Amino acid sequence: MASAVAVAAAAAACPWDALPAHLQERILALLPLTELLPVAAVSRALRRLVRSAAFHALLSPHRLDAFFLLSPRLAFHPLSRRVLPTPPLAAATEAASPPLVSSASPSLLVTAASLLRLPPLPAGSYLLSVVVPVAASSSSSSSYTLVAVTTGTVGRSYTLDAADPSPRWASRGDLPLPFALLGNAAVSGDRGQLFVLGRGPDALLAFDLATGRWVALPIAMPHGLTTAHLFVFDGRLFLVGGVERFGVVERVVVWLMDGGGEEDLFWTKVGLMPADVFDELVAGRHGSFWHFQAADRLGIVCLYNAADGRLVMFDSADGVWTVLPRVSSLDAEESCRWFGHVLEPGNELLLGQRCQ
Repeated sequence: MASAVAVAAAAAACPWDALPAHLQERILALLPLTELLPVAAVSRALRRLVRSAAFHALLSPHRLDAFFLLSPRLAFHPLSRRVLPTPPLAAATEAASPPLVSSASPSLLVTAASLLRLPPLPAGSYLLSVVVPVAASSSSSSSYTLVAVTTGTVGRSYTLDAADPSPRWASRGDLPLPFALLGNAAVSGDRGQLFVLGRGPDALLAFDLATGRWVALPIAMPHGLTTAHLFVFDGRLFLVGGVERFGVVERVVVWLMDGGGEEDLFWTKVGLMPADVFDELVAGRHGSFWHFQAADRLGIVCLYNAADGRLVMFDSADGVWTVLPRVSSLDAEESCRWFGHVLEPGNELLLGQRCQ
């Protein structure tokens, strides 16, 4: 909010008015979208600028300007460090039905209702990931790829191009090993590859969307790993997870995949949750805490203990952990179903803003 106030003050002075329109646009485009709302209220000229198509073409997702869903109605907003009402786009989803899967930035939520126009999922499969092209609009584009998998003795995979006039599920490669279950899918920056953690046995998998080929990468997983979550930031693959002893989470660690090549990969520890942050996450239940949930967007990772309403955040850009306001008056079962999905505000928020 301080940055928006600064811009508003500058707009009232002659130097801002003297700037060419294209420089005004580029300066304002550096702000998070939610910070532009009060800017639009400063003057009619600024309101026209932030609502123009030329200005919207300059906007890109801001890493702090995302909403980590806690329910159909509430979400955590890293920029303000507050729990806020869910943005309009998420509120339009089925309130009784949480998203089945969501994409990395730009955000897209896939619900049961949104699948009605598509062929049914292949027998025995579930949605693992939705991949949205970098240049696509998160709110209106139908250009995305769905990835579905089965697990068990023979794990199979399927993809569907939603932009195809006659979409159909295409059979892709089999998983290299039988897995009891798969973790989350982290999408590479170029949207060409998925990284997935296989559990039972533990292995890091890579799926090439172009060839449909799965490989188990030659990297040993950290000992005692539990409740693990993969994420990509700045072109690098990270892993955040609990380290357990006798079935109880003792600490939370962040690792970075490192190495000189595909045959020389290893995990480097780059972050350890401080004791006070860990105590907040586990709500003082040392010796009996065993599970948390995780969600990420553009290097911001939130860990959630739904049973006790505790949230903490890790920023990969500076390696800082932050204790967030406690969540209360939420149904733990409902928030467990919704958390893990992240929504970015779209340009529609600017168009729909009524400035007094």
